[in-house]
Amino acid sequence: MITQHIPIVLVASLLLSGCNLMPNFELQTGELPNHWRNIDSDTTASKIDPQWWQAFGSPQLNRLITEALAYNNDLASATQRIAQARAQSKIASADLWPVIGIDGNIHSQHDSLGETRKKTASLFAVYEVDLWGANRGKRDAGQDRYLSTVFARDALRLVIMAEVSQAYFDLAATSERVRIAQAFLQNVRDVLNIVEAKFQAGAVSALDLAQQKTELASTKASLVLLQQQQSLIENTLSILLGRPPADFQVIAERFADLNLPSVQSQQPYSLLLRRPDLQQAEMQLKAANIDVGIALSAFYPSLQINLDTILANPQPAGLALAMAANLAQPLFQGGRLEGGLEYAKAHYAELMEIYQQTLLVVFKEVEDAAAVRNHSSQRLLALSEAVARAREAYQISFEQYRVGAIDYQTLLNTQRSLISTENTEVLARLDVMQALVQLYKAFGGGWQNT
Repeated sequence: MITQHIPIVLVASLLLSGCNLMPNFELQTGELPNHWRNIDSDTTASKIDPQWWQAFGSPQLNRLITEALAYNNDLASATQRIAQARAQSKIASADLWPVIGIDGNIHSQHDSLGETRKKTASLFAVYEVDLWGANRGKRDAGQDRYLSTVFARDALRLVIMAEVSQAYFDLAATSERVRIAQAFLQNVRDVLNIVEAKFQAGAVSALDLAQQKTELASTKASLVLLQQQQSLIENTLSILLGRPPADFQVIAERFADLNLPSVQSQQPYSLLLRRPDLQQAEMQLKAANIDVGIALSAFYPSLQINLDTILANPQPAGLALAMAANLAQPLFQGGRLEGGLEYAKAHYAELMEIYQQTLLVVFKEVEDAAAVRNHSSQRLLALSEAVARAREAYQISFEQYRVGAIDYQTLLNTQRSLISTENTEVLARLDVMQALVQLYKAFGGGWQNT
């Protein structure tokens, strides 16, 4: 009775005595900065609102981002890649389990009554002993690659959020510039009426009249160009939302009504856990590290156990003989094993370099966004003052020209200065808002690794 359990004990002992050749994983980040150059350290906070876009105070933007996250085709594709990776992970885990099946056959035999067909079936089970941890490594690498696709999807979500936000702010800014152009067009028409009246009275030359008509035509052309830009931005937004451009239209809120939130900064080291693209690269590294161990294990013997062989001779001596017969040791394979190991090591080294470069780019993204935010904010303050003075100068020159106190060229200069300054102020405000979006994105956009 005891001898019947000996094969099971031996098999279990063999399973437990295997070595694990999978190398330990160590993430090499290099020297991490302990502060930011363009962000004050005393503004550091521990958390960013996952729905950071709501800080801009735009119900329209909130609706657009919600719709984009639900219907964007690139995000849907990323979800399908996750499903594929999950299936591949299941496949990678299969070698940890025995292969069990039924082997059936049909054969004919003759007896005194004639030919008969006999069907037979037998159960078979084959198990590969994981002597060196390769099968467990395949399972773990499959799980890491699955997680990398999840993080890739999360990183894409941040990109989509940022692209929708930036496109919407671009639309709002362009709509504001259209409003400025329309108001300026009316100003140009008002001046043209005065110039025409003065020309009829012989107070100005035909040159002044021609210049103002040129200004009117140029203003109309600029307005048409801005309206074209509006259409193109709407088309971009429609694609981000997974909708055909013909069925999409959005009316942007007044650009000046949108908030300029204060972004809560994060410590540089925290980005290792806050950025899903870094998490994605780390998972790919872990899988490649395991691949090195799997390639190394190919140099060592492999062992497959057949259930029918064990059952045919369950005695210890028979079991040992069956195992010895199924123990395969690679001797010479023309450099295939060496090449496989060299490839795995080189691939891991490549991914490590890519990770470290990605990390440097991440730090650059934060510094770039912070620098643009800081300098554009200062420029916006100066331009706001400039716009107020340009409007004042235009009103004064308009009244003075109307009563003949100044010449036409002076009015023309203040007229052009006004629209130029107003447009520059809008573009500066847009730079600030775009930089804020990039800063949210660079800090991980409120994404949390759960």
